[in-house]
Amino acid sequence: MTHFGARVAAGIAEYGNLCVGIDPHGALLDAWGLDRSADGVREFGLRVVESAAGRAGVVKPQVAFFEAFGSAGFAALEEVLAAARAAGLLVIADAKRGDIGSTMDGYAAAWLTAGSPLEPTRSR
Repeated sequence: MTHFGARVAAGIAEYGNLCVGIDPHGALLDAWGLDRSADGVREFGLRVVESAAGRAGVVKPQVAFFEAFGSAGFAALEEVLAAARAAGLLVIADAKRGDIGSTMDGYAAAWLTAGSPLEPTRSR
């Protein structure tokens, strides 16, 4: 198997330096007529993958927006990643912590919002 760096170089040689972000912000989901749910982020991601295939070499899903929906969001992310790989796209997961405000909001929704799927159990 060709190492990742060589695959990135080949993608850049074929499609240029474009790396397509998959950032399903709530406002974008609304604008695209999608629910603010795991199904909505899945559909958003799959649409971006379909649009990027054959036009770009790399996609970069922002994990925070998927993670906000707990295991259903991770399942949606898995589908988007599989679709991207099947389309011949390289994937760079944007999964850093301590990032910009919009993604910090996504992580906060995942981990700190009362009733969220990943809300930690609170001791009494």
